[in-house]
Amino acid sequence: MAKGQKKIKRYNRIYGGRSTLSKVMSVVLTVVILSGVACLGWALYEPVSQFLSGTMQVPEDNSSQDSLSETETSLPEQLPESPPPVILDLSQVRGAYLPVSALQDILLLSQTMDRLKEQGINAILIDGKNARGQVLYQSANQTVAEVAAQVPEAVNLEQITTLAKAKDMIVIARIYAFRDPICSSINKKAAVKYQNTEMLWLDNSLEYGGKSWLNPYSELAQMYIADLSLECIRLGCTAVMLDGVQFPTGYSLDLAGYGVQTKTRQRVLSDFVQDMEELLQENDGVLLYASSSTAMLGMEPSSYESGGLTYPIQNFCPDIRPASFTEELRPESLTMADPLAQPFDTVKAVCAQLQKKGTDKSFLPLLQAYTVPSSALEYTAEQIAEQIEALAECGVTGYILYNEQGNYALS
Repeated sequence: MAKGQKKIKRYNRIYGGRSTLSKVMSVVLTVVILSGVACLGWALYEPVSQFLSGTMQVPEDNSSQDSLSETETSLPEQLPESPPPVILDLSQVRGAYLPVSALQDILLLSQTMDRLKEQGINAILIDGKNARGQVLYQSANQTVAEVAAQVPEAVNLEQITTLAKAKDMIVIARIYAFRDPICSSINKKAAVKYQNTEMLWLDNSLEYGGKSWLNPYSELAQMYIADLSLECIRLGCTAVMLDGVQFPTGYSLDLAGYGVQTKTRQRVLSDFVQDMEELLQENDGVLLYASSSTAMLGMEPSSYESGGLTYPIQNFCPDIRPASFTEELRPESLTMADPLAQPFDTVKAVCAQLQKKGTDKSFLPLLQAYTVPSSALEYTAEQIAEQIEALAECGVTGYILYNEQGNYALS
């Protein structure tokens, strides 16, 4: 069942200024307070006057002990305790990604969960909003309806989380942040503009499939991401994996306009994820920050500035799949000719470099559980086990396996 709805803490950096209604209510409240003060002053005038003139008579009080007893018995036995914060021990998470096609038939999903549990999996990662801007679960969010972001085959997320809970598993929803061509193309106030005009900036020409992006500086864009994340938590997800927290990549980046900028790119992203972490915690949820390992290590300055590991948050999901490292973009720790052919050495080297940079962070890495068609090495249970062993040698025991089709054979 979905968690009970709690009050949203309206962080200034995400939810901005007060509404008109709240301003009106503030004025009304001020008037009421001033009226109350005036009435109190009039009521106190006579006793104060008597006190100053020395004519006040103090009545005898023979019931002080009785009053004290009544007061003592009326006090609560103990003050109510605030609920403890939700803590997700990443070292205990053994996750696997499931695509939306594996979630639509609840009976088949139940059987899939049973098979995964038999192989030691206790968490599933699903897509809430993908990199194409599509919302893949049945959402009540108004903006989702306005921009027609929900896919026709959207799944019942609350039904999925209820099933997972019955099997003692957790659900993590992945939300792509600013890489969103659907919302940005309709809600243009939240989008990156061409040289700060009213025209949308695209990451390529239209004939080559250029897409628009949400503006990380936009309060509307940040609110949209926050609202979807909170909705996933309230529908029963334990955590939200926030991906795509970045500035655009592509062509003509110098022509991209972000409006009035009062912060550096690094600061606006850092503030956003910090507020998101606090916001989810206030609503019994956990934030997991996801991106490529090279981005976390500060190797993609055009979109990530100095890298996510500088952000003041706790939980990180680095993508350390051997297939994700190319000849042009790989951490300095990867000295082998073909990282894909050496899964153990690749994962161990990258994990160690991430730990060196993020000494106080918790990691839940994404591992490869599929074979790349162009590779001579088939990724079977043996190669998956090698990656898990490499993590263990670094002291990291939690992970999420990734197979785009959701097919896993771990033994």
